[in-house]
This record gives sequence, C-alpha cells and structure tokens, in this order.
Amino acid sequence: MAKREKTFSKFLRNQILLIGILLAGDTIFGFFEQNYLNTYLAQVLGLAPLFISLMVSLSAVVGLITHLTWGIISDNTRGKYGRRRPYLLFGIISGIAMILFAFSIDIAGGNIMTAYIICIILDVVVIGITSNAYYVSERALIPDTVDQKKRGRANGIVNNVGYIGLLLAVALFLISDMIFGQQTSEGTVIGQEGHIFTLAIGGICISVAGIVGFIFIKEKPVEQLPPKKKFLVELKEIFNVKKFKENKEFFKIILALTIYRTGISVMMPFLFIWIFAVGVSTLELLLVVLISFAALFMITVLLGKLADKHGRRRFIPLSIIIISLTIVFIPFVKLGTTINLILMLGLFPFVLIGLLGLETPMNAWSQDLLPEQERGKFLGLLNIIRTVSQIVGSFIGGLIATYMLIQGFIPESFVFVFAPIFFIASIPLFLRVKETLIKE
Repeated sequence: MAKREKTFSKFLRNQILLIGILLAGDTIFGFFEQNYLNTYLAQVLGLAPLFISLMVSLSAVVGLITHLTWGIISDNTRGKYGRRRPYLLFGIISGIAMILFAFSIDIAGGNIMTAYIICIILDVVVIGITSNAYYVSERALIPDTVDQKKRGRANGIVNNVGYIGLLLAVALFLISDMIFGQQTSEGTVIGQEGHIFTLAIGGICISVAGIVGFIFIKEKPVEQLPPKKKFLVELKEIFNVKKFKENKEFFKIILALTIYRTGISVMMPFLFIWIFAVGVSTLELLLVVLISFAALFMITVLLGKLADKHGRRRFIPLSIIIISLTIVFIPFVKLGTTINLILMLGLFPFVLIGLLGLETPMNAWSQDLLPEQERGKFLGLLNIIRTVSQIVGSFIGGLIATYMLIQGFIPESFVFVFAPIFFIASIPLFLRVKETLIKE
C-alpha cells in the first residue's frame, strides 16, 4: 500500500508556524494600536475627538505611502539576510515607540500639547514607517515560501495562529478593563497605568515576533532572485498600461475584495460597541467568544483545505451567501430589554467567519495573482485598496448607526443588516476573476 504523502514537510510546517507567529504579533500590536492609542488621547490627555481624528488620518496616509514603499524596497533587497527578513526587525522600533507612547505625558513634563506632539511623532512617523516595513515583509512570506497548491491550507494555519493572538488581545482588553477601569459619568475610563499595561504588551509582542522571524525564517537564496530594479523604475511601472494588462486578474480581485471589505468595515468599528450594548454578563460573553472562536478555527481549516482541493473560487460565493443570510438577524439578539442568548450563540460565529474566516481562501487567491518578482509592491497596492474600503465602510456604518440612534433603536445592531449588501455585491466580481489553481 502506497504511503500517503504529507501535506507539509517538517521544515515547511515550521516555516508556516513561524509566519503565524509573525501574524499573531501583528494582530496583538494592531489591536492595541487601533484601540488604545486613541483612548490614551481621550482618557489620559483629555483631548477632543478632533485631535484623535487628526492623528488617525495622518497615520493612515503615512501607512498608505510607506507600505508601498517598503514593498518595492524589499522586492529589490539582495543582502545576505534575504529580502524580507531584515525588515521584520523594524517591529522592534514599532514596539519601543508603542511603549514610549504610554509615557508621552511624562516625557512632556505634564504639558498636554507637548505630549500630543510626541504622540503624533511616535504614531504617525515612527510607527507609521516602521510597522509597515514589518507588515509588508510578513504578508509576502507565504507566497514567497509556500507552493501554490498548498497556500490554502498554509493560510488556514497562519490565520488560526493569528486568531490565537486576537483571542489573547481580547482577553487582555477585558483584563485591563477589570483591573484599571474606573467608572465615571462618561462611562469606563482606563487611566495611564492601564495604557502602560496594554501598550507595553503590544510593543513587546511585535518586537519578539520580529526577532523570532528574523532568526528562524528561511528565504530563497538571493542568487536565485532576478536582478534588482531601481526604485523609481518600479514606481513608474505601477502606472504602466502594459503592466496593468499583464496583471488584470489581480486588479479584478482587488475590486472584488474592496467591495467585500467595505462590508466588513461597515461592521468592524461597531463590533465591540454592539457587544457591550447587548449587555450580556461576563460569563455569557466568554461563552459566546469561546464557541465563536472554536467555530472560526474549524471553518478556517476547512476553507483552506477546500481552497487547495477544489480551487479558490468555488466555495467563496456560497460562503458569502450563508454568512449574509445569518448576520441580518443580529438585531433580533436584543429586542427591548430581552436578550436572546441562544440566538447570539448561533449567529456570532457567522459574524467572525465573515470578518475573519473568509480571509483564508481570499488570501490564497490574491497571493496566487501576485507577480512573483513584485509581490511586495503589489501587496502595497492591495493595502491602498484595503484602506480605502475602511474609510468608506466606517463612514457608511457611522451614518447608519446615527440614523438608527435617532429612531430609538440600538444603532450598532443595524450595521449588520447593511453590511451583507456589500458582501452580496462582491460575488459577481469574484466570479469574474479566473481560477488560479488548475487541478491536473
């Protein structure tokens, strides 16, 4: 009887787990960056929302530019340490900057505006530049190191390790709320001590992940890579019509992903707000989270296997339809003062699968379409579209929530009704992208 071939060799499995650790560090760092840098300005420095919006907007602009820039630079790096690994070490600088952010008021000697300027420098300049060097290198490693026929399963493993990072971040979020949260007339406030706790963890996680990745990740020898190109030559090629035609399938999937991710961004800013608005107990919330993440882990693995066995495109439309038909019932979780915990337990896993689970086949598909020698640059282009969808989606979600608030409803519930509109609208666009995994 023939011996069954292993899906991954021991070496490749270890490499995939290492990439997962890089994603986990990215996830924990990103969770605290998106949440606690902003609350630091509001709750520690006592600044108005306009100051927060300015910092977030500037950070987004710098991220758009530097992600593409680092992509081009890493594509053309030919040093003895590889073309991606050196840039993982920039995570150390990002981590230190995040930790210093928590001490900005002390560094400024108690002056609020000086502290705000320090925060702008740390987040917009230091973190904005260095974290994107880490991100683009991490995201290019799967297509760089994993064969096309195994990328679905590889993405499933990597994403599940990343979800463990997310679970850890959420747990630390709840712990910081319990330990450092202070009840005020304006709600729960977490002081400087709480921000030092969370931001230090976020900074340490990305620093350690970057060091581990640099030491243990193995890349293709630079001798096997094509000659370098000049930065400006690479940049000009983005606007080259011929280059666009050569990669038209990649730009098709960018359009489909933009529409789908707009739906995600309609929901995502209001997810935790909705959870707390429902008002379940801590134990009930823990039960919901555990069941939902258990389902997410299993579905992620399944979708990775299906993507490698039957192709990238086949199960995405069906998955989107199922997710859309379930999450529209989210407003019924709480009607008036009545909470339907059973319904919440049944529906919330589909919310997480829609937000996170479908990333597995979608990532494998888009990775297949990245030009082999320009993956970093094209990941930079993909990041621009990701940011655009975040801006559009969050704005639409805000309008919906505001309108429903005026009508007297739990406003956050209804973003789950409108998000599936974008999900469904993305299906015809996905169907226009060619299948990349051709089975023999």
